[in-house]
Amino acid sequence: MRVLVFFTYGVSLKHWSEKGLLQREVRMYSELIKRHGVKVSFLTYGDESDYKYRNSTGEIEIIPIYAHLNKPKRAYSQMLQTLLIPWRLGRIIKAFDVYKTNQMLGSWLPVIAKILHKKPLIVRCGYELYDFALKANKKKIYRWFVYLISQMAYKSADRIHLATQSDKSFVIDQFSVASKKIHIFPNWIDTDKYACLQNSREDKVLFVGRLNRQKNIPLLLRSLVGANTTLDIVGSGELEGDLIREAKSLGVSVNFLGNIPNHRMPEIYNNYRIYVLCSYYEGNPKTLLEAMACGCAVIGTNVSGIREIITHEENGLLVAEDENSLRDAILRLKGDRSLSDLLGREASRYVKDNNSLEYLLTDEIYAYRQHIERGML
Repeated sequence: MRVLVFFTYGVSLKHWSEKGLLQREVRMYSELIKRHGVKVSFLTYGDESDYKYRNSTGEIEIIPIYAHLNKPKRAYSQMLQTLLIPWRLGRIIKAFDVYKTNQMLGSWLPVIAKILHKKPLIVRCGYELYDFALKANKKKIYRWFVYLISQMAYKSADRIHLATQSDKSFVIDQFSVASKKIHIFPNWIDTDKYACLQNSREDKVLFVGRLNRQKNIPLLLRSLVGANTTLDIVGSGELEGDLIREAKSLGVSVNFLGNIPNHRMPEIYNNYRIYVLCSYYEGNPKTLLEAMACGCAVIGTNVSGIREIITHEENGLLVAEDENSLRDAILRLKGDRSLSDLLGREASRYVKDNNSLEYLLTDEIYAYRQHIERGML
């Protein structure tokens, strides 16, 4: 069985490495190779430099598009060229049994390849791109473009993997996709690495993620006023300078730690009792799941993507989108060690039961075999 994973448009192994994602993203496919004998290849938007990551990808075959084709200098030419790749690299692409997207952007390439080479297509979305475009109030032309490619991908797919039930409901409503075609595949967590490693934790608050508007970090900063606690932020983004200035203006204690390599994150999470994610909206947030797996007591805003994971006062606390509610929740956990310990244990149990790699591997290999055996070739 040979599976070809089409990378998100513009993304290479170099990008994954620079963002600290390479080891994590490769892990599931490495396990499929080791445990089930699947042959996996990555079709990336890299050049010959992607080959230097072979030690990290192991038995996964690397097929960098720009090692086979000249990369146009202009952005619009690069996108137009992707329409020709199923023909230009046809001999390579045709050899696989199953095609799979990594995200929605770039999905037109495997859709064309499916039509051309008559192979089954699994469309995978870690988050629903059109839903995010609407919530972020992106420009109309971008929303139109995302709707168009999403409609094409969902209609062409033999099987769709979405992260949450709310994503499924959204896709059925917006794109009129049959429910039986959609399967829930939440983000997975390596629960061997992301686990409770220690009980001695600092009372400081932790946030991990991109520093952008979606994460609503100004709300978190305002909630610290009068809370007599310190916030540590792991991550970077376009709002970092603004947030540093706002923290100083509010007189709250915040440490901006920058990006930390993925392999160090289990140790980081285990240093904190309280983790906060107060986004305007989420998909199936990995950092929240990682913090929960490591036994943090988590607080999240009662919004889409977070409320599907946190059950209030069972495995975390849900709060309204205002600083008083968030401040009260932080002070509650700081003042009640037994409650924070209980929520941390239940959070860790939840991730083991619902988001472990073992859980995902079983469903992933079944998906491949099902469509090959159906003769969708």
